[in-house]
Amino acid sequence: MNTLTHALPDADLMLWSAAAGALGLVLFLALADAFYSRNRAASQTLAYLSLCWAVVMLLSGLPATLWPGAREWLATAQILAGPLCAAMGSFGASKWLSAHQRDRLMKTSLLAMTLVCLAGGPLCLLLLAPEWRLPVSGALAIANLSVVLWLSVRATQLGDRLAWGLALGCLLTLPAQIGLYGMALNTTRPPLLLQAGVALAALLSVVVTAAMLWLRNHQARQMTQGEVSRRDPITQLYDGVAMVQKIIRAQRRRLRTRRDGALMAVLLFEPERLLPQIGQAGLNDIYIQLARRMQRHTGTVNPAGRYYDRCFVVLLETMHSPRWIRTLGLRVASSLRRPMDVSSLDGRHLRITPDIAVGIVHLSTADKDVDQLLHEAQSVAQAARAMRSRAALLDLESHTAVPVEHAELGSSWRALRNTAPKAAARPKSPKTANSKAPRTGRSRHKPA
Repeated sequence: MNTLTHALPDADLMLWSAAAGALGLVLFLALADAFYSRNRAASQTLAYLSLCWAVVMLLSGLPATLWPGAREWLATAQILAGPLCAAMGSFGASKWLSAHQRDRLMKTSLLAMTLVCLAGGPLCLLLLAPEWRLPVSGALAIANLSVVLWLSVRATQLGDRLAWGLALGCLLTLPAQIGLYGMALNTTRPPLLLQAGVALAALLSVVVTAAMLWLRNHQARQMTQGEVSRRDPITQLYDGVAMVQKIIRAQRRRLRTRRDGALMAVLLFEPERLLPQIGQAGLNDIYIQLARRMQRHTGTVNPAGRYYDRCFVVLLETMHSPRWIRTLGLRVASSLRRPMDVSSLDGRHLRITPDIAVGIVHLSTADKDVDQLLHEAQSVAQAARAMRSRAALLDLESHTAVPVEHAELGSSWRALRNTAPKAAARPKSPKTANSKAPRTGRSRHKPA
């Protein structure tokens, strides 16, 4: 005997009606995405979220209160809906996690749970006594969810960052399912506050799951449509092509608005010497930590990218005065030179101090193309390696790299901007003409 035999009290009816409306809003957004995308993944997402909505409503007892004459049919739907939704979820998780590309354990486990849940619902109706049908059906759904949660966490250890979102959705779904099946199996309703907690957990789980499905579908849509990814797969910064495009647009804006700024290059020297100790995975971890530290100081407003494997660039357009160049350069250089913990090939934790340098070029009124700006920023960073602060600025008059702490920047952008025409008009002596910023390694670096 369960709550389908009793109508919901007024307070409970209001609570679950509000939950139905909130979940319906998520369904409406999924419907809009399916209509806009017009692909199979978006349609499958809509179908799965609709089934989740149906499971929540059936187990809450709301449909039985609204349609008393259909209680026998709704009781059958209660038994079938949970395992069917679980089977669809584990099958979708297998595709979402690319289980066939990871390992045999993940692929086999998700396939087995999908088949068990598909067969479990009808078998509960055919083979079990009425009082055992719903409990066994709920146990199948919760067991399936536990397996998906475990494999989602396991996928994060294999390098899938979005799997954390799926694991969070499963973690929120677990108390929601336990609470819903608990309400459906008992004749007495739990306290209203506890029901509100179950409804909130169900809503949050659907929202998080819908967001993760949309993100993965968006990635798949980009790949199928042949779009070029604008992010570096390791650091999640902009890639070299995207940064070049942003610098070009910034130069065009500067010609129209005379908006000042700077271009910063960060170089990591001789990373190959670390490979015998930490391997490529450890080196990638260093790149990730460098990117995070750099963005902590430059901010998310200033676009940052990985120009190529050991070179990062940042387009600085939000500085209030030229003196901020000095402050920012010193902060970034100091932060990136701090030791970082990396795992070695044999599992030990190593503390490594990265060999980095920072080069900054002012985006002056001089007519320079992007190639020249990027080359100058890297050359200044090369020269900064020999300086105490490891941060250098390109001097517009002598065209040499000077430590940022010794640079004469002035108090306003106008003063710094007017330096470029004076430097261009002043005849250069042979000594000055040959005093370009030091260049080591490749003279030009093109993004891959």
